Amino acid sequence: MATKICPVCKNEYEGGEVFCPIDGARVVTHTQMESGEPPDDPLIGQMLDKYKVIRQIGEGGMGLVYEGIHTVIEKRVAIKLLRDDFSSRPEVVARFRQEAKSASRIGHEHIVDISDFGETPYGASYFIMEYLEGEDLANVLEREGVLAVQRAIAIVSQCCRALGAAHAKGIVHRDMKPENIFLVSRHDNADFVKIVDFGIAKMSDIETEGEPGRKLTKTGMIFGTPEYMSPEQAAGKHLDHRVDVYAMGVILFECVTGRVPFVGDSFMGILTQHMFEDPPPLAEVNPHVECSAELEMVIYKALAKAPEDRYQDMPELLEALEAASEGRVAKSTLAGYGDPVKASRKPARSLAPGRSVPAVAPEGSRLPMILAIVTVLAVGGGTAAWFISQRPVVVATNPAVNTPPGPDGATVDAGGQPQVALAPPDAHVEPDAGPAGPSMTRIHVETRPDGASVQVANTEQICGPTPCDLEVLTGVPIVLQARHGLSVADLEITPEGASTTVQMALVRRTGAGRPPSTMGTTTSSDTRMTDTQTNTMMGGSDLKVPDIFR
Repeated sequence: MATKICPVCKNEYEGGEVFCPIDGARVVTHTQMESGEPPDDPLIGQMLDKYKVIRQIGEGGMGLVYEGIHTVIEKRVAIKLLRDDFSSRPEVVARFRQEAKSASRIGHEHIVDISDFGETPYGASYFIMEYLEGEDLANVLEREGVLAVQRAIAIVSQCCRALGAAHAKGIVHRDMKPENIFLVSRHDNADFVKIVDFGIAKMSDIETEGEPGRKLTKTGMIFGTPEYMSPEQAAGKHLDHRVDVYAMGVILFECVTGRVPFVGDSFMGILTQHMFEDPPPLAEVNPHVECSAELEMVIYKALAKAPEDRYQDMPELLEALEAASEGRVAKSTLAGYGDPVKASRKPARSLAPGRSVPAVAPEGSRLPMILAIVTVLAVGGGTAAWFISQRPVVVATNPAVNTPPGPDGATVDAGGQPQVALAPPDAHVEPDAGPAGPSMTRIHVETRPDGASVQVANTEQICGPTPCDLEVLTGVPIVLQARHGLSVADLEITPEGASTTVQMALVRRTGAGRPPSTMGTTTSSDTRMTDTQTNTMMGGSDLKVPDIFR
């Protein structure tokens, strides 16, 4: 048997190999390699039931895709054929059949339609799907580098609708990547999405516990493409529909920066980063990135390590994308970090004319006592002597004047002013507690990410690193300002109650101006970000940057 060579990796094979086991390319003879002649394909021109095979149009690790035609109604179709070397493996055949079953069950306009299934005369499985004219998103990104923000949002939004329909049928794709997002021209939309390749999709009615022999995957098995795998997928843990949410976050990141968040020299090197490293700031990956702060927040929320910290389903992610496209931040984006707050413009507590909020003296200080004495002296207008001791403090005004008691029994001097008498040494006198001090609220501040310093604007009150606590006057509007490296946030609140917790999402500041009004607590509606909001978020020294990014 003639030696064959892989045109991709150039490895040579002596046996009857049809495809290279390394990269899946069809092997050719040396003569074909030198002449550029395509390898012979015995399937071209053959009939598969009602379908005639016209030409090969695609090739992957497990299957080949051909253009075909239904000979009766003359409809163009695509024929996906399982490769010869996999057709003898029952578990692969079962997964291939599952792909056909998964896609056909969903029945959504943004998922490729599969209409038939069969076997070739020599036992290879195939299925028939709609013929798509266009290109996949991977080709678009390779050619254009990055996508305009609104275009990226439009493409990913269509994916969200399709995957939401799949999840509703209990089907999780598990291998979302640009290669599986096919763009065709339809309904005046040049970027009409068709999701393909449900080859490793998880179907809840097949892969459920308690059905031995029917599960096609087990906990600990890793399927998918490493650059788009969620941390739980990389760790071989139990998966649910939120792995697709994570993958869409990676795709959004790639669309606006031109690169996936994690790259490496090995499969496990990339998986390790997904599990343990924070995604880098967009501006670090691409200094010329054009992405609104609202969309950046969506990307990082989708890329959360823990599934419970991401968007919980595709409708939530879709809602967040639609809000970001309008310059708003959806409630789901801020879930877990509070909603934006505007201070209730309630005035500070009313005080008597000419009075201000009294200062809080240190415990044990005699300053309040002295201030009280000085006040009495000022009101009385006379000369007096005063002293501080363990006995009650007494102030006498003009003690030499002997005057009769007033109408209420109090002693008055010749000018009609009240006079205070000295109590006998053995008399029991209750100390006057004085006026109650101002009410205070303890504020517990949390930030995303942690480690920021927080200051009450126009004061010297500072706490940090977050999470940390501040104590402020109750009912008096304040502005909290958080900073961590180049990332900042501010929050205007009116403290109420004995204690409260506020949460602030830090945004990377790239220009002049005050920090954007950002994340706090307790509101029930979406909010528009301020005009001064910066274009990126989550930057600064708080993020770990793998050496390969430097």
